[in-house]
Order: sequence, then structure tokens, then C-alpha cells
Amino acid sequence: MATGTNNAKSQALKARVPHDIVEAMEDVKQDGESTSQFIIASMQGEIKRRQRRKKQEAE
Repeated sequence: MATGTNNAKSQALKARVPHDIVEAMEDVKQDGESTSQFIIASMQGEIKRRQRRKKQEAE
């Protein structure tokens, strides 16, 4: 049983998001895609972009 915001596989995060960004997200989410799935995919993509940028800057 999970206690609090952490468990063995994940961590719950909480953030306030401007209304215009939420509306834009709803406009581009794929059919059947949950908000959580969209946010996780977006975070993964941004992490990869930043890692590539950081690697390029180090070279």
C-alpha cells in the first residue's frame, strides 16, 4: 500500500498550470490519452532534449 506521494515505482507531483496551457494540452492530446500520459511523455521528451543540449555544450 502506498503511503504519501511516493511508492516503489512512482512519485506524485503537484503543480499549478496556467489555463491557456491546459487548454492547449487538451487540444493536442491524442484520443484516449490521459493527462498523466501526456505529461509523462512531455517530460520525457524535454529531458531528452535538455540532455542532448547539455552534451553538445560539453563537446
